[in-house]
Amino acid sequence: MNSDKNLLEKLKKVTIDTILSSTSHGLPNVFRSTNVVIRIIWISFTLISASYCVFNIINCVIKFFDYEVTTKTRLSNEYMSLFPTVTVCNVNFFTSENAVEFIKTIEDQKFSKNPFEDSFELYAKGIIENSSNFSQVRQNVGDSKEKLIVFCMYSRKACNMSWIRYYYHSIYGNCFNINSGIDENDDKVPIFQAVGPKRFLGLRLILNVSVAEEIKFLKGNMGAQVIIHNKTESPFMTEGIFLSPKSETNIALTRTFYSSLPKPYSSCESNTNDKDAYQSELYKQVFENGFGYNQILCVGFCFQRLMIRNCKCYQANLPYFSNSPPCVSPEQKICYEEQIKLISGTDYIEDVCFKECPLECEGMFFEKTASINQFSNEEWIKYLQEYNGSDSVYFNRTLNADHLTAVNIYYERMSYFAIDETRSMIFTDLLSSIGGTAGLFLGISFLSLVEILELLIQFFLVFKNQNKVG
Repeated sequence: MNSDKNLLEKLKKVTIDTILSSTSHGLPNVFRSTNVVIRIIWISFTLISASYCVFNIINCVIKFFDYEVTTKTRLSNEYMSLFPTVTVCNVNFFTSENAVEFIKTIEDQKFSKNPFEDSFELYAKGIIENSSNFSQVRQNVGDSKEKLIVFCMYSRKACNMSWIRYYYHSIYGNCFNINSGIDENDDKVPIFQAVGPKRFLGLRLILNVSVAEEIKFLKGNMGAQVIIHNKTESPFMTEGIFLSPKSETNIALTRTFYSSLPKPYSSCESNTNDKDAYQSELYKQVFENGFGYNQILCVGFCFQRLMIRNCKCYQANLPYFSNSPPCVSPEQKICYEEQIKLISGTDYIEDVCFKECPLECEGMFFEKTASINQFSNEEWIKYLQEYNGSDSVYFNRTLNADHLTAVNIYYERMSYFAIDETRSMIFTDLLSSIGGTAGLFLGISFLSLVEILELLIQFFLVFKNQNKVG
């Protein structure tokens, strides 16, 4: 019994000595005080400080695991910039004399299709896309490059027409990429450099948006669609600007680049530029489309896959990636409407599509400011028809001012906005917050933890000496 009592006395003495020599402010004064009132005061304030210290430390830890970010927006300037890719299309899928001959073969079906829904055009488009020689037929029924692009000039220099590449748009049909970095033979070519925020230093196009008279009934509108996008982005994913006949449209551009932190700081993934990063069928399909990854395009493929699985056909106005036939029958139209209800009435997009289509963390977009004025008049057209210079692009074509539209695309300013995210709190900040809070309320520092180690060593030595005596 005396031995056990002696051991407890030694442990008590070691503990009190360690507390009295501690660098913290509360406990040493509690044990050091000889006056009861003063001791109670020290005990009270020590408990209050310790409680508030623990409360703040817990809040710091919670904030750290909330993964909050700080968003910075900067306006940066540069002397030279890459000019975007511009894709131009006639808004009418069917425009040519070949299209006239094809439409005549199915024209008996037109009165069974609602003209407000462009149903007959979709029906005709579906037949074209289901043909065995689809690639050749689709080009024959729409505009050729030479017909659509009457004139092209960048920075006061004529465009090299061989650098303009064909692109098939699932809505507009024959379209053409200008400044994509790849020519009509799929060889790499230089990208346009923008050297100033002036209209005459940008891209000027004059387009012939005519449609054969016999098939104008297919669509109530007439004009062109100009889509401005990054060269790694599919034109399908960017909504374009419509150009009306007999008008000149000026489009001034500003750029915004954004970069988000990946999970867990946001819902985006950091490695979406790697086509092998995910085994998702839809993810890989986006890369096979010939452009960089984009979640919106991936979700479009997801809906198209749903159509193919449930309706055994594909929707003609969505990206195409299957050998299934197009949806043209009334039954298939009903099935299409049912899939729309499924998408809008359930969490299918989130539960299915988003799991196979990760969100990219980086990207850019163009802000567009458009202004419109009248273009062409009868006297100007006469002058143009009589012009016979070596650079004439019309040759023997009969001109109609009603079929021409012009567009000027240029940077409004050479500066751009950059939106970046940084972590609001890193691990070092967490340690600093904990250390500051503990030091402020209890006077504890990192070295105070060594006192606990010292106390454990003292306990060990006491037990060791006790065993020797025993």
